[in-house]
Amino acid sequence: MPDSALLSILSSAGVAGVFCIFFVAGLIYPKTVISDKNTEIAELKAALEAERDRANTAVTVASATRDILAAFQLGRDQKAGPVP
Repeated sequence: MPDSALLSILSSAGVAGVFCIFFVAGLIYPKTVISDKNTEIAELKAALEAERDRANTAVTVASATRDILAAFQLGRDQKAGPVP
């Protein structure tokens, strides 16, 4: 049966036929698919937020390490005295 014949049969079936056409075409999704998608989006947002927090922590730690190393170097330079 060609596609046009199937479409004409389904569209003549009324509301149920139109629903079937929309469902097959991908314009209507089951509620479980939408809820699964929303759950996945929420999980991905939480993972992204955690990754951003880890990145911010890494930047803070790197900055603190740089400051400590600079203080060590400054102390060493002051202890050594002026360079001749």
